[in-house]
Amino acid sequence: MSLPAISVENLSKVYDIRGVGRARRETLIEQLSALFSAPMRAVLQSQKSLQGEGTRKSAESEYWALRDISFEIPEGQSVGIIGHNGAGKSTLLKILSRITHPSSGQARVRGRMASLLEVGTGFHPDLSGRDNVLFNGAILGLSRREIASRFDAIVDFSGVENYIDTPIKHYSSGMKVRLAFAVAAHLEPDILVIDEVLAVGDAAFQKKCLSRIEEVGSSGRTVLFVSHQLTTVARLCQYGIVLDHGRKVFDGRALDAIRYYNEHLGLSNSVRHWDSYELAPGDGVARLLHVELHHEQGIVSGPVDIGQTLEVEFHYSLRRAGSRLTPSIHVLDASNTWVFSAIDLEPRWHNQPRPAGDYRTRVQIPPHFLNEGTYTLGVGLATLEPFESHCFLHDCVGFTVVDPLTGDSARGSYQGEFPGVIRPKLPWSTEKC
Repeated sequence: MSLPAISVENLSKVYDIRGVGRARRETLIEQLSALFSAPMRAVLQSQKSLQGEGTRKSAESEYWALRDISFEIPEGQSVGIIGHNGAGKSTLLKILSRITHPSSGQARVRGRMASLLEVGTGFHPDLSGRDNVLFNGAILGLSRREIASRFDAIVDFSGVENYIDTPIKHYSSGMKVRLAFAVAAHLEPDILVIDEVLAVGDAAFQKKCLSRIEEVGSSGRTVLFVSHQLTTVARLCQYGIVLDHGRKVFDGRALDAIRYYNEHLGLSNSVRHWDSYELAPGDGVARLLHVELHHEQGIVSGPVDIGQTLEVEFHYSLRRAGSRLTPSIHVLDASNTWVFSAIDLEPRWHNQPRPAGDYRTRVQIPPHFLNEGTYTLGVGLATLEPFESHCFLHDCVGFTVVDPLTGDSARGSYQGEFPGVIRPKLPWSTEKC
């Protein structure tokens, strides 16, 4: 059995936030004074610790970016790391990339690693783009001939050929990202580590980068990818790791990790309410006031049985009399794939002028329609002819659909997972010929 590409054991990183904002010692005298007084400070601190003093201050001054993280990544796997801001994702990548050291635990990396963590990371600002490409290749252990064989492809991919002999310090952020990514992806490292830096590039370059990452992953190399774009994680990664406040709370298949994140840490609230008209989303024509998800037991407070009807109820206020207002709902799955949209077609109101006032609309999502998974639901209020959007709340409420494996189900005796975003229960008819 081959050794894992990355092995992390009980990894922790703690920062002393007392030093934040403290002025750096500039003079040699100040530095020497601090050096010689350090042993005495350590003795005094240990005495305080024995007496129980300073314990509370020490705890208050500590920030645990990572705490007791353990996992293994096999060779050739593409793994997405997801979590909210401050969950510890970037800190983990910096430790794996040897940019910073852990406070405890260890991380083993087997093979050449190329990291793309921040704009311009690994570039010397006074060197030209050409020299930085050679420099980065040498760091990865490649010979000058190996670097030269890939140089034209790197420059062509980056699109900075007219500036390749210009010092990096004169590059824009986008140019730095393009060249940095081209270097990392074309020098063929064993492990490619990418943080959320691709957001700096334009849409066309992002598309090209994602295609290149797919090529790297399919070629048997290991990819570690951090992004808030769950669609991208679902597309690029087979496995996922979820971090929450410095701790690993889930690891497994990428779609399962995304599902866990959405259900436990993301937007899975079944009720949204705005206390005043002024705070409610919308414009001078219409505003959304309240949204609820219901099933047979009332307001949704947990997973929804796949065999139950899900009802969306939302309240809104129309201020402009005579408007032909059309409500709509929009459902997306855990990977941000658009599942479906639906508009209100009730003949009494559809494309008909309405009097001003408050309204309540209900719409049902039938049972045995959506597949198991976590979904977000958006609500829109618009005029169709001519089209004018008055309110569109993308991630309004969320819910999770599960199959309890009992009762009337489209699953039958099959116990595996059904692919796709819908799982309809269709009428079947079979006869022996």
